[in-house]
Amino acid sequence: MAIYKDIKRNTWYFRIYVRNSDGTRSQKTRSGYRTKSACIQAQSNFLLEYNENDKNDITFKELYKNYIKWKEQNLKYQSYRTIKNKFDKHILPFFENYKINNIKVNDYIKWKEYIINKNLKYKTNCSLHLCMVNILNFAYDFYDLKENIAHKVGNFKNNDYIEGNIDFWTFDEFNRFINCVNEKLYYVLFNVLFFTGMRLGEALALNWNDISDKKIKISKTLIRKSVNTPYFNTPKTKNSFRTILLDNKTYNCLMELKKDYESIVDFNKKWFVFGGLKPLSTTTIERKKNQYCKIANVKQIRLHDFRHSHATFLISNKIPITVVSKRLGHKDSSLTLKVYSHFIVQDEIKAISLLEQINQ
Repeated sequence: MAIYKDIKRNTWYFRIYVRNSDGTRSQKTRSGYRTKSACIQAQSNFLLEYNENDKNDITFKELYKNYIKWKEQNLKYQSYRTIKNKFDKHILPFFENYKINNIKVNDYIKWKEYIINKNLKYKTNCSLHLCMVNILNFAYDFYDLKENIAHKVGNFKNNDYIEGNIDFWTFDEFNRFINCVNEKLYYVLFNVLFFTGMRLGEALALNWNDISDKKIKISKTLIRKSVNTPYFNTPKTKNSFRTILLDNKTYNCLMELKKDYESIVDFNKKWFVFGGLKPLSTTTIERKKNQYCKIANVKQIRLHDFRHSHATFLISNKIPITVVSKRLGHKDSSLTLKVYSHFIVQDEIKAISLLEQINQ
């Protein structure tokens, strides 16, 4: 920051270096002042105006850096990581160089088209829109953003069919699959996933202290910060803390697996049920599942779809929705109904058919 005299023109000018919102520095020069005092005053005014504008005109990338630090302090690791991944994959590549006050309605509409072209699920699109609403609310509260464009434009349109949101196996399909699994560890794991409806992270977090009297106690879940770094957290919600009753076959499978572990020197009940000293890798489980799907000639489903398969199996066999909800660890049965309502509709069709027979 300095003031100079232009000898040729007999005027004064100032030159100043300022830091941009993205961290880079740039030079600003203003000239043509007839007196030194006028130049000094102009320089002072420039700095005041620039500092005020700088607060309100940061880039989206700079805003995100502060926002994600704030979220990390206030969220569980898994929730924080999920939000960070959404921004890194789907939001930052589009908005990172925008000044936050320059994001207009048309820009947000273009971003929505950019997301739609990725052919993601409606639920994913909604979560991305919510991320944008939340970060712009943060900017509104702390960086004097004038309005929340995301809130103004609105959410994505739901073009998904309800049935398209989940996939599952019938009991016959699962039997074809499990009869081809010839490795005891994975045989037991896949049985537990299908017959309990547990989330995979909940199953991988189990140790032998969590199983007794034909019951599984769920009080934690496994999260991986990296491939070789398991990290344990509380379950997804407070309702996910639960105890699941086991059928005889599933319980006996687990006890047979425990006997194999007990034959190993230094075994103790703190060992992981699925892995021993450390839990199985999710990628390995996925690979095994895909391998046995091909052998059994059944359709490929996600590991999370074992949970859907458990729920649909129970519902299709007239198990009360409240019981299904409790086993899954849902907040209440209304959530279970929302996810699996199309199976209830099928049962209603059967009910109508019965009433028509009676009323003939």
